[in-house]
Amino acid sequence: MADGEDDHEISYIEDSGQVKFYLRRPVHLYVPTAIKDDGYDPLLETSPPSQSLELQYIYGYKGRTCRNNVVALASGEVVYFTAAVGVVYNVDDNTQRFYNQHTDDIRSLAVHPDGETVATGQVKGNDDEFDAAHVRVWSSVTLETLHVFGTGEVERAVACLAFSVTDGGGLLAVVDEATEPRLSVWEWQDENKVAAARCSGDPVLAVTFSRESTQRVVTSGKNSLVFWSLEDGALKKRTAVYGSHPKPKFTTAVAFTESGQTITGDNNGNIFFWKEDGSEVTKAVTGIHEGSVFFILPHEGGFLTSGKDGTIKKWDVNFGEASASVVVSENDGAARAFAVLGEQLVVGTIKNCLLKGSLADGFTTIFKGAEEELWAVATHPSSSQFLTGCLGGLLIARDAETKETQWFVSMKSGVQSVCYSPGGEVVVVGLADGTWQVLDTETQEVVFEGHDGDEPIQVVRFSPDGSLLALGSRDNSVYIYEAGDAFKEYNSRGACTGHSSFIRSLDFSADGSFLRTNSGDYELLFWRTEDCSQETSASELRDTEWATRTCLLCFENFGVWPEGVDGTDLNSVTAAHQKPIVVTADDFGKIKLFKSQTYYAYTSHKVCRGHSSHATSTAFSHDDSFLVSLGGGDSSVLQWRVVDE
Repeated sequence: MADGEDDHEISYIEDSGQVKFYLRRPVHLYVPTAIKDDGYDPLLETSPPSQSLELQYIYGYKGRTCRNNVVALASGEVVYFTAAVGVVYNVDDNTQRFYNQHTDDIRSLAVHPDGETVATGQVKGNDDEFDAAHVRVWSSVTLETLHVFGTGEVERAVACLAFSVTDGGGLLAVVDEATEPRLSVWEWQDENKVAAARCSGDPVLAVTFSRESTQRVVTSGKNSLVFWSLEDGALKKRTAVYGSHPKPKFTTAVAFTESGQTITGDNNGNIFFWKEDGSEVTKAVTGIHEGSVFFILPHEGGFLTSGKDGTIKKWDVNFGEASASVVVSENDGAARAFAVLGEQLVVGTIKNCLLKGSLADGFTTIFKGAEEELWAVATHPSSSQFLTGCLGGLLIARDAETKETQWFVSMKSGVQSVCYSPGGEVVVVGLADGTWQVLDTETQEVVFEGHDGDEPIQVVRFSPDGSLLALGSRDNSVYIYEAGDAFKEYNSRGACTGHSSFIRSLDFSADGSFLRTNSGDYELLFWRTEDCSQETSASELRDTEWATRTCLLCFENFGVWPEGVDGTDLNSVTAAHQKPIVVTADDFGKIKLFKSQTYYAYTSHKVCRGHSSHATSTAFSHDDSFLVSLGGGDSSVLQWRVVDE
């Protein structure tokens, strides 16, 4: 064999007890003595764990970038989506059921006139075969897939969907978010495309079937309002004629009167009533909202509307003066879409929150969502509370048992990392500008603030006894502080410098004497906490017991790396506290569950799906009863129940 031919193969140097594998560079890891002496074989085949993860609750809603996606069901539940999951939500008991057969972001949703059948459309992912854009039709009762179609037909994403009404829902309109958006109409039960046509070069925001005829479809969006007629297997297009009325840049909402007349709302806050073929505006009502009309819903012979101004209003059929109005809290964001359940509204907002309430009594928050990527998560050391932080600066404390938000704080910069003190007395928050703050867990008062460099504080962690605090920065350094005065005072002990890239993760030894750290360029280094000096003899620490197991690059975890990865694919690893399991979060939205012996190459595992873009971080509860996982691009928090089988 030629020199260097097997450089990328996993090998074991038995004499010195070293495993060698390749992750953009050769990596050597020392095997603990007990494992070495037991006849260690790095290529030993393993089996998946007996435990599994069951999706229990999702704190997330896709309202910032999607529309028309909170709909009432015949069962008295509502359906919406976030990440790659369709969520069927019971408002009365605050429980969720999940349709999780999508492989990437869900972008659109429609509910059949029967109130049970749901259609959802997804975006195209990284894998052209596995993650192709397509439509799935499923039962909200059984959560079973009924039909799948559009694969190979939809170019980029299913931007919007609508079932026909007058024929009992036999047709489904689909808009492809392609470079040149296309409208297609399908006999969905036969998965047969009836007709298709190019829309316009600008984005289409909504598609709706006419309440007058199955043969008429309306699409709306940027610089576009089109009335389509389906005739002899072809879609014929007629662009709306505004006449003397100002043409809006965006037509943002479409609905129908009880008689079937089309009405539209736009970015100017105006309402237009239309002639059947769109050739004429028959009535205009200006300024029903300050700014865009987000949503129009027929209700009790009139309409409910929401707008960018944060209000939800009730109108008669002619849009005379509003008979009722309520302002949604600015903290929650304006109502993007809503559903009516009896006297109650369920509202999804542009800040990805879900609310419930009424125009008479106002609204309460079901859950607060994140608007930006989520990277920071921590679980309380003795209760069911957990923390999440997003790059938008929102830090939220939730109770995993009640699913309620306990408190939230808007930090002065993006939240990059977070941890509790060993007893849960304080919370340390690492921010994107190099600042770190210590908050009292009960009062959320800032009891200490520090600043180390101008780069994000990537990781924060206390030593097991709470005497030391380590901060891993994107400036390549680890800063160590001595904690005092009940975690309200911090004195610098020094900085660990030697990495040539940013700090990704760190673990304290069980006795707090050492740190191990991983960097962005796949280095594993060791440090003495007494003086912040580097311990260069890694072999001397082969039998060290580590308090946590978050370093992706270490002997205990080298088996979590899939074959052929370039090193950027895995974002985090977490070991349970008592149960013999480990989880990883990766760039493909997968949460993988392993047995704790992840020191064999390509360890067998179970894959848990729900996130749509990169999954960033995970944390087990103190008693390992649940796991929290975070999504980057999907901005969702998934709570999983750990099931022993």
